[in-house]
Amino acid sequence: MSKSFAAPPTIRRIAARRVYRALSGKPVVVTLGVPQPVPGSDWGCPLQITGLKTTWRRPKYVFGIDGLQALYLAIQGAGVVLESAGRKLEWLGQTEDLGIPKFLPWLPKPQQARLEVIVERELTKWVRRAERAHKAKRSKVSNRRKRSKTTDKT
Repeated sequence: MSKSFAAPPTIRRIAARRVYRALSGKPVVVTLGVPQPVPGSDWGCPLQITGLKTTWRRPKYVFGIDGLQALYLAIQGAGVVLESAGRKLEWLGQTEDLGIPKFLPWLPKPQQARLEVIVERELTKWVRRAERAHKAKRSKVSNRRKRSKTTDKT
């Protein structure tokens, strides 16, 4: 590996950082650096994940054709590393969702369009169920208030 491709030993310009907690209470920290041009290559986005026993505990570049692609791929890479670590991590009280979005795979346009339709349909179902649950809860609270007002008058 050429020296020019080596990420710096520390990330100086931080774009984003997130702290997770392992069930043991130990922090697991994901740090993304600001994407930058890399001599002899395209762009690199420094990524470091501490608190897990992986090679990512030292910063490494995730490469892309430009800064946006490098950042995008670094976010995807962080999600893959965290999921493959096989440890339950907590973020905002959740252990099932690490808060790193899953990106649709790069597929030919027709297959990607089909996946987008499926995602949109499932999202619409979820929103409708949430709206119905919210209306039912609001209706229940409203009925309770009406009953307590009539009870107070008698």
